[in-house]
Amino acid sequence: MVAVSDAGEFFDQLEEADAVTTDGADSVQSAIKQSEVDRARPRRETNSSPSSRRPRRSLTPEYVARCRFCRCKFTAASLARYHEGRCDAEPVSQCRYCEAEHTPDDDPERHLDACEAYQSILQQEHDQGETDDTVEEAEDESFARLFIDPQPHEFHAYLKWDCSSLENPLRSYFGLRSLQGEHNFEDHGRLRTSMELGDDTWAVEFGFKPSGIAPRDRPDFQLDEVREYLIYVYPDAYSSWADAKDEARQRAYFRISPRWPDMSSKDGLKSMSNPDIEGYDVEMEGSYWEFKQYPEVFQRALDTLADRQGFRFNSPTYIHPEDFNPRTIHSSSNIVDGEYYVRVKIGETDVVIAYDGTLHRISLLLSGDRQGYAKTVRDDRECPGYYHTATIDARRASELIGSHELPKEFKHYHMRNPDAVKGTKLEHPKIGVSFQNSIHDGTLYWDDLDKLETELDEALLNVLEWSDIPTRPDDHYFVEDDYFTVTGSRRWRKLLPERLPRIESKQDDQIFATASQMNATDAELVDTLLTDGGTTSPADLADSIGVHLDTVYRALKRLRPLVDHTYGEVQLGSKYIAQELTGYIDQVSESIQRGWENALDGLTRAESFGDDADPWSRWLDQYGGTITATEGADPDELEVGFQPESIEDARELLRQGARRWAEVTGNPLRQFGFEFAPVVTCVDGTCYAPKRFADALGTPS
Repeated sequence: MVAVSDAGEFFDQLEEADAVTTDGADSVQSAIKQSEVDRARPRRETNSSPSSRRPRRSLTPEYVARCRFCRCKFTAASLARYHEGRCDAEPVSQCRYCEAEHTPDDDPERHLDACEAYQSILQQEHDQGETDDTVEEAEDESFARLFIDPQPHEFHAYLKWDCSSLENPLRSYFGLRSLQGEHNFEDHGRLRTSMELGDDTWAVEFGFKPSGIAPRDRPDFQLDEVREYLIYVYPDAYSSWADAKDEARQRAYFRISPRWPDMSSKDGLKSMSNPDIEGYDVEMEGSYWEFKQYPEVFQRALDTLADRQGFRFNSPTYIHPEDFNPRTIHSSSNIVDGEYYVRVKIGETDVVIAYDGTLHRISLLLSGDRQGYAKTVRDDRECPGYYHTATIDARRASELIGSHELPKEFKHYHMRNPDAVKGTKLEHPKIGVSFQNSIHDGTLYWDDLDKLETELDEALLNVLEWSDIPTRPDDHYFVEDDYFTVTGSRRWRKLLPERLPRIESKQDDQIFATASQMNATDAELVDTLLTDGGTTSPADLADSIGVHLDTVYRALKRLRPLVDHTYGEVQLGSKYIAQELTGYIDQVSESIQRGWENALDGLTRAESFGDDADPWSRWLDQYGGTITATEGADPDELEVGFQPESIEDARELLRQGARRWAEVTGNPLRQFGFEFAPVVTCVDGTCYAPKRFADALGTPS
């Protein structure tokens, strides 16, 4: 924030003025020419004097500060300090290639796509024969920040391959059917083999299940039953997929279904939708692999199964793993689940799971009261922080972090049986972020995988940032397990420090500013929204509070900062606004009611005393009487500014005031002593504050 002085204001005026000379102008030559022009002009008689000239404009600024980012001016230092750190135009990063500044809502990665300087460097590197990896490494070392590397956890996708260009598009499906025939499943269960992948040995299981797909009506199909083939990959040290799953080990599952145009389901089963391809639909599901690894693991498993063919049949129909090339995945392939996590030392996540902590505030501040989707789960039955989640839809995700488009679930959770892992690394909780396909209006395609990884990574880092947990590798906070390691890498990621408090402050300002200006209709409308629940339309509101529809629309316009009104539906802007308004609305209603009562009292006094002020008001004005309301049944405080000579004069002064009050209100004189607790200070400093002034007024009249 830059303070503005007289000189600053003067320079601001200079910035707005037209240039007198250009960089190439000769100032001396210009002065000579101007003098010649002045001599050539006819002289005009003027009768001006110093006193008749217009006064010079004062350079004293009308404001005390100006934001150097958005250029907003502030008339008070308190306003300037409040704005500092909250300006949406404040840059948070800078492109090292073109030096363009990025605000919190900008996406630095998208900027690189349009950055001419960056693209020029890429082209130069390409022309010199250097690889893209060299450019990325140089960028990482000199520009991107170091962040903790999250561990991929759950993943679920449906990938498709269109093999219609092959002479026999379903040849690998018939190869799987041939492998099924070579193995005795009844006696030996699933076929099991193993493969080497990286430095580890993995078990590969092969099985099948009914599909519900009707056989294809073609002579070359020749299958009475269409089955789906199952492949399980898990650590070779485990005897079964189920055992590996129970111990939360790294694993992958693939379900292979054939696809062809105009396919149909068996009678009585749900019809299936399918893109117009001839090939395969493969469901992939697993844990702890990098998301991009699943197609590679699948192809490698198929290659391993192909090696098992021919043990029983002399001329089997072979599986062709090349039909499932990761580079030829069909564009209709989509992702339905994905999660990143870090494991944090127990006791360091209190800010995440507290009732007013990060997860709760994400849901409270950004979840619409009646629009979209938001859900909060708090389960502490097994241990503190056992399973806490905050789920928000795409609309709220974009408000939380600019440019984000995917609905997410933010979570904090422990192992299923915390007591069984006490004293081990697994006793420490995970903090994770996952994609929520169930509340996603669109489709997340396989081609959007980079976007998914970026959003999950960025969201998780921001949760750590908002929870006072480091975003870079730190052995004091993070705990390694069999898959998550406390390592970091340099990459582009957008962090928004204190994003949640900024949203809360903005909503607090909106609540205070709007609530203080409410009228009776506004208060009734808000009270209805707070109490009714469900979907509410303007027409329903009009019927509920008994006003004309146009009145409701005018009220909605006034309440716009607090109330969302879209497509005939009305809702409060957030759960936080609803929670805060619950405390405000009673005060607002009481204030409005007191205003009506005061107005009625004023009308009564006006009718009784004409245009003159009533006697009680005149007495208060004459003797400097100030009334301070008190809570509960205690009498209001009445402090008299006039200082009488003695206690007796003070007593008589109050009796006079009581008579004026009784004259205006119509109440008994003695009631004055129960309505007010008077305080009068005499000239000598003696304070007269009787506790039972009603006794000094006599019996009720």
